Amino acid sequence: MKKRKGLVIGLVTAAVAVGAIYVGQALHYSSAQVFFKDTEIAGVNVGGNTASQAAAKLKTALKDQQYTLKDGSQTVTTIKTKQVDLKVTSEAALKQLIGKQNVWSWPAHVTTATADSLELNASDENQESVQSLAKSIATKANKTRTAAKDATFSYQDGKWVVTKEQKGNQLDADKLAKTITSAIEKGSSTVDVAGDYRQPQVTTTSAAFKTAQAKAEAITKQTYLYKLSGHKITIPADTLASWITFKNGKLATDSSAIKTYLTKLSHKYGTINKTRTFKSTKRGTVKVKAGLYGWSIKVKSETPALSKVILAGKGMDRTPVIQGSGYHSDGTDIGKSYVEVDKVNQHMWVYKNGKVVVSTDVVTGLPTTAHHTPTGVWVIWSKQRNATLRGQNDNGSSYASPVKYWMPVDDTGVGIHDSSWQPQYGGTWYVKHGSHGCVNTPPSKIAAVYANVKVGTPVIIF
Repeated sequence: MKKRKGLVIGLVTAAVAVGAIYVGQALHYSSAQVFFKDTEIAGVNVGGNTASQAAAKLKTALKDQQYTLKDGSQTVTTIKTKQVDLKVTSEAALKQLIGKQNVWSWPAHVTTATADSLELNASDENQESVQSLAKSIATKANKTRTAAKDATFSYQDGKWVVTKEQKGNQLDADKLAKTITSAIEKGSSTVDVAGDYRQPQVTTTSAAFKTAQAKAEAITKQTYLYKLSGHKITIPADTLASWITFKNGKLATDSSAIKTYLTKLSHKYGTINKTRTFKSTKRGTVKVKAGLYGWSIKVKSETPALSKVILAGKGMDRTPVIQGSGYHSDGTDIGKSYVEVDKVNQHMWVYKNGKVVVSTDVVTGLPTTAHHTPTGVWVIWSKQRNATLRGQNDNGSSYASPVKYWMPVDDTGVGIHDSSWQPQYGGTWYVKHGSHGCVNTPPSKIAAVYANVKVGTPVIIF
């Protein structure tokens, strides 16, 4: 019994001693602020070192360390730590690592030969430098590498044909930066970049691709019709298809191509820049060049409108956005209500619904470069009572002529108005006594002219 009692006491004493050692060593690591035995950072053994000692050792070891970037058996390039401007020697960061050690687990570092591998999380501190290096490496390497291709579809022979995605071997700079950082933190001298390829962003199995393809097919099955001044224009399916783009997983339209199409449509059917064939009252059929009167498609506004309608995929039956004057859905142009000014005969007629409502001699501009009345198909764009017309005479003096009725027709200040200062009208009086360009009208006739025209009425001067 005495023997067993002594054994128990001995075991207890030994246990207490071991416990004391365990606690003491834990307190040692806690107070000494050193790394556990065989701890490695970036491949450098810093076991038993303080933060200051570890910082000095890491600085020396990583001063000019070389890393080889491998893609399978191929060496992409080699880099050195000085190219990355690493900051893994920060004492503050090393102290934080020591502080994260579990001091009560120190026995594991006595009984095993395996070293701890601690990552300093250098990626945050060195991100900008590593990213810059990775971008440079990828840019250079990718010049001789094959780019990945997204899945796409194209319109051929009346149907949409799918082209599958293709893998490439160009390097992704962001992935490469993470791989380089990880290798440096773990102390690996070989950097495996085989998993850092750029991948196709769109595949035939992706939801975005399937949705876009189905929508493209729906668009080209619909009818897109423009009603334009008595004409019906159907946009062909292959034209629609040529406007459809599929980039970054999204279906869109080529605004430039749509703009070109609308511009051509406007030139073909619009009247703003067209010379008219006009049946005059006294001189038969004459040709009159374009003036302000006329219309065109407002391409700037219609381009996004058409794009939106196409992407809706429900077809179209509409008139495009029109700008200018004289647009008629039935295709007529000047129509039956207009003002005719015959400069040769010095006469003006006002037609309303095909009938002459005013007929009068007039005085047009002096037949000189500076003061002639401009030929063209113009438009009454404003009406004003009791206006004062201002300008300059040939000698440089200014004039101010009050009129009771004023109807401007072009963009240079020419218009139709009464002229109490003219003693006569018609004939050849205008040759020496013509106006500064306006159509001088007898006071006895101007009220009737004013009453029978409205803003937007075409004025044919020839």
